[in-house]
Amino acid sequence: MNRYIDLDAPKPKKRSRRRRWLVGILVSLLLLGGGLFALSRTPFGQNLLAPVSFFAQLVKPVSLTEVDGRVNVLVLGVDTRSSGWSGLTDTILVGSISTLEGDPALVSIPRDFMVRIPSRVKINTVYSYGGTQKDGKFDIQKGLDSSKAKIEEVLGIKIPYWVVVNFEGFREVIDTLGGISVTVDSNYSSCSYPTSDYKYKCISFKAGTQTMNGEKALEFARYRNGSDDFDRARRQQKVITAVKDKIMSSNLLLDPGKLSNLYQQISAAVKTNASFGEIKRALEIGAKLGDLPQIKNLILDPDSGLVFHPKDSLYGIGYVIVPKEGETSYAKIQAAVRKLLFGSGADSTSEAQP
Repeated sequence: MNRYIDLDAPKPKKRSRRRRWLVGILVSLLLLGGGLFALSRTPFGQNLLAPVSFFAQLVKPVSLTEVDGRVNVLVLGVDTRSSGWSGLTDTILVGSISTLEGDPALVSIPRDFMVRIPSRVKINTVYSYGGTQKDGKFDIQKGLDSSKAKIEEVLGIKIPYWVVVNFEGFREVIDTLGGISVTVDSNYSSCSYPTSDYKYKCISFKAGTQTMNGEKALEFARYRNGSDDFDRARRQQKVITAVKDKIMSSNLLLDPGKLSNLYQQISAAVKTNASFGEIKRALEIGAKLGDLPQIKNLILDPDSGLVFHPKDSLYGIGYVIVPKEGETSYAKIQAAVRKLLFGSGADSTSEAQP
């Protein structure tokens, strides 16, 4: 049985801000899955998404894979300037929820967290390192397996489900939708935005609600100069949410041509090992749970007290953060994860076995 941490205890303002974008990313990805499910319920979608075995998954009872009574999902956001799936995973988070009680939790691993594979690298490079083959081609599954295994080792939990999002792939999706409506919180400008040919160009955004085409939305989601990674992740969440809102519009569901294009484009931009039946089951559970309580979170940054930032010259790979106990010592991190998932009474004296 899950034991709850005091959810009413005051949290620092900075951590509350981070919580909002972490929650937004996970919820938006779930709702995007709901958009695909809604497509499958239309007459056109049923013809488009045959064979029958697909729809059998939607109607027969489906069980979600649980680990100690919880469903764990790894979300990786690939930062790439190509149409492929190789690149750095600059968004790394794990979502966990109890199918009976809710009790949602999120764990965020910063891209600069240092690991060994066996050489010292930043964790956001493990996906690319593991997936790149000797012939130069990229194997998505091998990259995902490498990244997931290392994250499971660090956190001390098994993660059955994964979602990989390539924001570059959303360019065509957004153009097919006729653009998306996004509210820009403040003015942005930079002349160091990287282009696909590895050069730079100037971009700018004015505060306020505006319609963005695919190119502009991608610039908005990838822009990082002068802001931290958490700010960029919030903007990525806005883009995903805006895409979901447009997909769910009634006019779109009546346009067979756009539906056909969108199904193919979304399939090219989002990859997951969850079946449609499992996505449907997750949505059903979410509906039954109603309004979830405050989502607990753990961010493995220096504010957590679990990691620190050594001198940049110490390891020779630039800015990194490492566990306070040692660069491959994850016992306290794993204890913090168990406390987050199972409450203050969870065993924190022995290292968890993934």
